[in-house]
Amino acid sequence: MKKILIYTPLLSLVLAVSCTKDFDKINSNPNAPETVSAQFLLSNVIWEAADGNARQGWLAGNMLAQHTSNIEFQPVDRYDMGTNVDYWNTLYRLLNDIQSMDEAEGSNDAYRAIGKVLKAWIGSQLTDLWADVPWTQAIQGQSAGNFTPEYDTQQMIYTGSGGILELLDEAVATLSNTSNQSVQGDIMFGGDLSAWLRFANSLKVRYLLRISDKQDVSGELQALVNLGNLMTSNADNAVVPYLSSSPNQWFIFNERIGRYTDLRMSTTIDSVLERYNDPRIGVYFKPTANSANTANPVYDGIPNGLSRASQNAYDLGDVSLLGSVFRDVPNGIDAQFMLYGELQLALAEAASRGLIGGAAATYYQEGITAMFNYYGEEVPGTYLLQPEVALSGVNDLEKILTQKWLALFNNGHEAWFNIRR
Repeated sequence: MKKILIYTPLLSLVLAVSCTKDFDKINSNPNAPETVSAQFLLSNVIWEAADGNARQGWLAGNMLAQHTSNIEFQPVDRYDMGTNVDYWNTLYRLLNDIQSMDEAEGSNDAYRAIGKVLKAWIGSQLTDLWADVPWTQAIQGQSAGNFTPEYDTQQMIYTGSGGILELLDEAVATLSNTSNQSVQGDIMFGGDLSAWLRFANSLKVRYLLRISDKQDVSGELQALVNLGNLMTSNADNAVVPYLSSSPNQWFIFNERIGRYTDLRMSTTIDSVLERYNDPRIGVYFKPTANSANTANPVYDGIPNGLSRASQNAYDLGDVSLLGSVFRDVPNGIDAQFMLYGELQLALAEAASRGLIGGAAATYYQEGITAMFNYYGEEVPGTYLLQPEVALSGVNDLEKILTQKWLALFNNGHEAWFNIRR
């Protein structure tokens, strides 16, 4: 009896030690990891940022820029944007993911530099849509218990410590010295850090021009041109292609038909494309249903911001839908951050305004050609010679900005941002 009493507690102790020794292994779910490696966080941030930007272009940006008009009396077509809380939440969640990527297993200086480029792009989205927003104190809820961050001014977000321009400068400095590092999960540039370097510098051109009416940026712009580490062709385009297979298809391909047919050509862009005899009209839009099968198909738009009664007065068979690439195939377009053509047109603007040296016409013609080629079109021989298009010393800046407006079609809110500045 005494032996039983002695052995029983010993056996219990042995069992307890044996159980707790492997407790973590037994209770860990290999299908639900608690940490995520840097490469998977990078893939997710690039995809969600690019896809979210393309969706915003379709749902709001194109209407705000008067590229498209909505026939269902959407408030955004009348510049009533509401809160757009979903996009707000997405952008701040991506900032949190970038911070997690910086600290994740497998991260290095190259990942952190790419994170700064993406953070700068997100910062522009936030402040250009909502002006003053949380920035320096953002995403500190978990780390610092700060659930009421202060709002920073747009000026600070662009030019202050930790702001957009400083982030890009830091990223460029790192990316210029990362020959011994690599990244995985880069679904945009395939791990080509030199492409990220050119993208970062090109973004800086965009953002310097955005603030150029508020401060002198000529020295910084000229330095970027002199350095030369900018996008050099359409091969450098910062885009994420949609795929033919789910789930990475352009979302309108799988949406109900009304999400496609509610959007139509705006009379604003119609007037420009028709006046320029611009063949991109057949990429951006379809001929009207009533003319499509005739000898003379036509393109016609509908004004933005019409009342319901005014909209109902239109025969929708006489109003152009958006082009086949936006509906009929799952991978007809890319999710864009920035295109080489936009960069060249930005440099044309800078040259025209005397912010950099060089011939505005050279940048201008290269930008137009790049945009035509991006959409699989050749520039007609007479296109650049038209009085409405050619730079002649009369309304040159307006002509350049109009071409940039055309180039930013479906690139999120960028065309509208460019108009507002």
